[in-house]
Formats: sequence, structure tokens, C-alpha cells
Amino acid sequence: MKYRLLDSCGSDRLILVFAGWGMDAGVFAHLRHDGYDVAVVWDYRDFGIDWSVLDRYGEICVVAWSLGVYAASMACHGIENRITLRIAVNGTPWPVHDSLGIPEAVYSGTAANLDERRLAKFFRRMCGDKESYAHFCERIPQRAAAELADELNAIWPQPVLANPQIHRWDRAYIGRADAIFPAVNQQRAWESAGVPVIALDAPHYIDLQRIIDHAVIHKDLAARRFGEHRRSYEKHARVQRRVVDALDSSIRQHRIDEHLAVSGHAVLEIGCGTGMLTRRLLEYLEPKSLHLWDIAPDAFTVPGATFRACDAELAMTRTLPERFDAIISASTVQWFNSPRRFMAECGRVLRPGGWLVLSAFARGNLEEVAQATGRSLPLLPAEEWRSMLPAGFEVIEFTCNTAELVFDSPVEVFRHLQLTGVNGLGGYSGAALRRAIAAYPMRLDGRYYLTYKPFILIARKKR
Repeated sequence: MKYRLLDSCGSDRLILVFAGWGMDAGVFAHLRHDGYDVAVVWDYRDFGIDWSVLDRYGEICVVAWSLGVYAASMACHGIENRITLRIAVNGTPWPVHDSLGIPEAVYSGTAANLDERRLAKFFRRMCGDKESYAHFCERIPQRAAAELADELNAIWPQPVLANPQIHRWDRAYIGRADAIFPAVNQQRAWESAGVPVIALDAPHYIDLQRIIDHAVIHKDLAARRFGEHRRSYEKHARVQRRVVDALDSSIRQHRIDEHLAVSGHAVLEIGCGTGMLTRRLLEYLEPKSLHLWDIAPDAFTVPGATFRACDAELAMTRTLPERFDAIISASTVQWFNSPRRFMAECGRVLRPGGWLVLSAFARGNLEEVAQATGRSLPLLPAEEWRSMLPAGFEVIEFTCNTAELVFDSPVEVFRHLQLTGVNGLGGYSGAALRRAIAAYPMRLDGRYYLTYKPFILIARKKR
């Protein structure tokens, strides 16, 4: 494989794009995402690569397109412990398969008869329409047909590398008009693998920038916005305060407080923030029992407690097994790139009999903002969080709620978002803010609502 860094902002986070068959770096040179460097790998005549080129990155988000899905499944073993998010786009881990990938006859026919004319025909089918094809031709890969035939033959029928596949994928995007990887085959493949699917009205050649913007959380921006508005957060974060009240009530109702009050327990709070929940925990926990993690270095701390400024999603992967008796978090984990991996890590890090106590926000949260701006966080349905619990957990409580705040104008809504820092999509200003205000939906009562979708999940790891 070949590797090229496309864009660098000096971040220790990387979006690693696995290109499709026949591509080179030029096809993806336009890709950007705030807070992340962006790199691409291509040319699958072999899957060998020196991953030391990525040593500087603490977090890697993989976005794999077409045959790049198979390549990423085979080649990422050397960086697996730093990958938080794995997105598949118009491809499957079964590249040549009559019901799960590209049909064998189509694949073998392409490899056997490839020349420059047939390659141009393939690119036109890949793009789907004249406009997309014209766009693609502006950055068409500079590779010879003979080389691309070698690439196809290296992948099938004999894989170039006998590594086992990595089957952990967070999400799959499928273009309904894909004329290369049949959409029905993709749907069947991902359903069999238990991977959530998002269908798009798109051909095989798809807008990866759009997918990256939707799927990859801008963590540094979220941390910065919370930090800028720490002093105003508790006054204005009314829903988050209610969530903490409910979480505290549930902890006491299930007598988790009594269990954890026993000396010697280790309790991890993820996202201690301004200390809204931490102060409740201190009513029954000694400070020395508490381990407080937050991405902001100036978050709430307690004398005697252990505070760590870190990206908790990554820190979990580097924590010893069975380290904690409880993992507790309020209104934080929806900011993680891969909730699926986080939940698996909770199963590894909790001791037998340990408690997982979470509140977060589910799909539909701030839906009016999404309607007005066309932008939303990649939140999961609440039930999907429950389904991601590792084997060996007993669900103690799972509750979903809807909370609405009411404002007299859209300006007040966006002011509220600014004062709480709850919307990690970036600030709104100038023309974009005016458009959002004009598009913000008004209810029949003449007022403007902001809808929150919190849920609480409490589970216990069996002994």
C-alpha cells in the first residue's frame, strides 16, 4: 500500500482514508476536517505498510471506501489499539461474493479484460451521472490499466495477505444507486455482521467529505466550547441538571450508593466537567475513591481525588482490565466517535459485580437545530446503546425521556446553545446564523422549542 498525508493541522488525531480500487491520493486531496489531520492509503497489490508513519497520532478514525473496506479489515492490525471509529462506505469485508460483495463474474470479467477503454467505462458507471463523472475527471487517478488489473488479481482469488480480518465496524453507508457493489448485497452483508446502516441517494462514487463531516466528532471544538462557557454552563444547562437529578435518584433507588460507599472501591467518572454530578457522588464516596476524567484540563477537581485530563475514549483502551468498580458518566459519552468500542471497553475495565451508570443524548436531540442548519451530530438511537452492552451485563434500568425548552425567539435558542456549549458543530455567526434563525421552526403557539432526548442506562457486570 501507498500512503500520503493530505492535510495537516498539527493534530494528534487522524482521519485515515482507505481508497477504493484504482484510486490514488489525488482523488481525495480536497478532504479536510477541523481538528484532524487527513491521510489516504491506496494501491492494494499488497497490504504491507510501515505504520510507524502514524506514530504521532493518538487517535485514528478509519473511513474506508469500496475495496478499501476489505483492505482496512486486513491491514489495520498494527494500529488497531488507536482506532476509535471505523466507517465503511459502499463496500463490504467480502469484496468478491455473489450475495455479500461484488458478484464473482463481474469482478473476474473486469480483471481479465481491463484496458484503458474499459477503465473509462468503469469510472462512468462508478460515478452514476455526467455531473459526478465530470467532477471525478477533475481529479482522475494517474494509474495505468495494467497496474490496476494487477491490483484486482492480487485481491482475488488469492488474498495477498493471510491476516485474519478485523470485523469491528461502527457504521456502514450505502449508496442506493451503487452500480459496482450492489446495494442489496451491502445491506445483506452488514445486517449479517450486525453493523448499523445508513442509506444515501448516491452512486458508488460518493461524497466522502459529507460523510466525514457527519460521522467524525470534532472533540477539540467540543472541549474548547465547554471550556469557554464553564461559568455559564450550570446556570443555563437546565436539561443537563435535570438529568443529573434523575441519575442521582436512580443511583440511590438501586442502592448503588450504599454498595460503592464501602471503603476500597474505585469509581471512574467520565466527563466531570463543572462538577455537577461529582458533587452528588461526594455525598457518599470518599474523594480518594474517585477518578475524574475530562478532556478539558481546567475541569472540576476535588482534593484527594485523582484527576486526569484526557480523551476518555482513548484512555479507556489503555486502562488495565478490571480496574474500576463503577463507571459513571452524565451527558458526555455521546461525544465519543465509537460508542460501540467504548461499551466493549467498559466490559473489559469493570470488575465483576461492577456498575455501569450512563446518561447521554440519543438521536433526535436538538432536532430543531438540525432542521434549521442542516447539521447534526451522529447520535445513536437510545435502544442501540442498550444493544451494545457486552455479554455478561444485566440491565438494571433503561429509561428514555424527552425534554423541551421554550424560547420567545430563535436568537434566544442560539444564545442558549452558546452559553452551554452543548452543540459541538461549531459556532454560528454572520450569514450562516441569519439563515439558521430564519429557518428555525416555530410552533403553532408562536414560540420556539428546543428538544432534548436524554436516556439513562444502568447495568451491572455479572460476577
